[in-house]
Order: sequence, then structure tokens, then C-alpha cells
Amino acid sequence: MIRSFLDTFMSQHWGDLLLLHWPLPAEILRPTIPDDLELDLYKGEPWASVVGFHLSGLRIRPARWIPWGSFNEVNLRTYVRNAEGKKGVWFHSLDSTDLFAVAGAKMLYGLNYRFASISHSKIGKSLVYNSCTRSISSKVPSRLEGQIKNISKTSHPAKDPLDRFLLERYRFWAQRSLHNNLSSAEVRHRPYDGFRLDNASYAGELFQSQGMPEPLVAPAVAHYCKGFSVEASAPQWAYVMAGQANHR
Repeated sequence: MIRSFLDTFMSQHWGDLLLLHWPLPAEILRPTIPDDLELDLYKGEPWASVVGFHLSGLRIRPARWIPWGSFNEVNLRTYVRNAEGKKGVWFHSLDSTDLFAVAGAKMLYGLNYRFASISHSKIGKSLVYNSCTRSISSKVPSRLEGQIKNISKTSHPAKDPLDRFLLERYRFWAQRSLHNNLSSAEVRHRPYDGFRLDNASYAGELFQSQGMPEPLVAPAVAHYCKGFSVEASAPQWAYVMAGQANHR
């Protein structure tokens, strides 16, 4: 009963996902992840991605009856695995338009959430996310755009091995402030039914804000996915407190 409660701690829906990906040198990415994690490689190369999406239907136990408003997110992530070989992602940053979600995710999971203004729009053939963090000390802008209007059943579905490597990730790691140990959580959803995009672009300072150079070229791979429902487990410390640590 306790394990079921923790495994289905959170539910939500992700929509209009725009995912832009670049292979980056290991010497750039390695210093940006914790020592306890390793870069996960595809044919010898690490990758980083910028992802924009619209989140709705958020429910959190034990108060699932409390409705949350929908909001937008833009995140910067890379692909990692731990010493046990479990694969997932490390979020360098997560920008969100919901201040309460920012505070809650930072407190519960230790994720590097930042409060931001993010617009999500479909203009002509384009899906666009425009974002800028709302910190008093600094502003971090970003703009993601992908041409999606012509997606149809004849478009290129994202089913290649590289697509699966970049998309099918069901675990993330984080580190809560004032704690040395990493924590992980799992997400569950149906497989992506995404499509490759031929024309996508990014501009901004997301990489720079994390001590990395900004990409000077267009994304090597870009995806669009209409969306799906998601469940997420409770943070790992909650399993420890409940005596369920060995189930994670």
C-alpha cells in the first residue's frame, strides 16, 4: 500500500513537446554533472537537449483533489547513467511559469527549477516557446521553434535507435541543497510517438547559464510529440523514510 502510494505520487499531462538535441564534447558536459553519474553515450558521443512543453492536469498525493493550473516549461538536460547501469537524465535547469511548482519541485526533489515567463504558441507552421527567467539578479532567455504544421502519417516517425536513446528516458537524478547524496525518481508513460522535424532552431543563454558554450549550429536532431499522460514516483528520501528504500 505504501509502495503504491509512493510509486504513483504525482500525475500530469505533457503536451506539445518540442525537443532539440546536440552532440557535445564530453569535456564540456562531464564537469556539469555530479561525480556519482557518468555520461550516457550514443556511439561514443554524449548529447544535450533543450525541451519545451505544456504541462496540465497536475495532481499530487495525498491531495489529488487539489487542481493545479496548467503551465509551460523549458529545460536543459543531458543523458546519464549511474554505477548500476540505470539510465536517465540530469537536468541542468528547468524553467517554469508556475511559482508554486518551482518551489515544490526544488524542495521535494532538489531539481534546479527557476521561475520564468514562458509563452507557448503555434504561429503559422511553427510551434514556438519563448522563455526568460524572472530572477532579479539575472535574466536567462531562450527561444525554441520547430516547423510542425506538415506533420502527418507520412512524416518520419521517431523510431531509430538514436531517437529511442534521446526520447525514452524514465528516470532522473537530482541533488537537494544541503545534502551530499544524489536522489532519483522514476517517470512512467507510454512510449513516445514523436516525429523528426526537418527545420528547428534554438537561441538563448540556457547553456551559458550552466557554464557551457552555446551551440553555434542548428540542432542535429529535433522531435515533436503531441503529448501523453505521465506518472512520477515520490522523491527517493520519501522511500527511505517509509522503509521502502530497497524497492527503488
